[in-house]
Amino acid sequence: MRIWVSGARGKLGAEVCRQLVADGHEVIEADVTGPDPVDLLDRDAVARSLRGADAIVHCAAIASPENIEPVRLFEINTITTFNALEEAWKQGIRTAVLASSGSIYGTAWSPDEIGTPDVPIDENTELRYVDPYALTKDVLERTGQTYARRGAQVTALRFHWILTPDEVRRYIAGAPPEDNRRNLWGYVDLAEAARACTLSLHPRTHSPYATLVIAAEDTGRYEPTSDLLATYSPHTKIHTNLEGTTSLFDTTRAADIIGWTHQTTWRTH
Repeated sequence: MRIWVSGARGKLGAEVCRQLVADGHEVIEADVTGPDPVDLLDRDAVARSLRGADAIVHCAAIASPENIEPVRLFEINTITTFNALEEAWKQGIRTAVLASSGSIYGTAWSPDEIGTPDVPIDENTELRYVDPYALTKDVLERTGQTYARRGAQVTALRFHWILTPDEVRRYIAGAPPEDNRRNLWGYVDLAEAARACTLSLHPRTHSPYATLVIAAEDTGRYEPTSDLLATYSPHTKIHTNLEGTTSLFDTTRAADIIGWTHQTTWRTH
């Protein structure tokens, strides 16, 4: 297959490209940097870059709301998604994978901490966001649903914090536990996140649209998860058996629909 990857020079996009090439696919890079830059806000440029593609993996986005005006954040994250899906549709491309985010739940970037009422987090967890970044991911998913209703196969992946093992040790395990209370001490390994993208090109089910939580099956901490919740989020209701350092994110649907499970842990890398 010829796979168009936006944000191909970014953290996730570069790893997606590497894995696709390793699997024998041809990659079309679409990024604002590199020898053939593509401005994803320019729909004509997007259309030109898509020629000959069989599917798209849309990774390009502003990765966090820090140091950017909300209106610019919203413009970039939403218009680039629309341009990718609309121009792909026009060219008969019917398979799309979209990089959504666990930030869609609203806990990560809320101006005031909103807390987590229930765990584990899954695709049916209520969206309670009040911040523009989470809003852009909701728009991304709803845009994907629009094209799925037309007849495309669209998979939106709600990645939790994408990190390498060294980054997990630095940003979560090595940080005070209260620093990551909002993120429930969760992560997803970079290589595992990219593998979820490649698997989503051939979902096991025939449903035209799926939203999937993509997170590791353990936390980034050494303490038992139940102890972390009792200390730093005592009002959170627990609806699962929390053994050891088990994650607070349920990825059952990802296993069912794309055959993805998180196969590694930062503890052994």
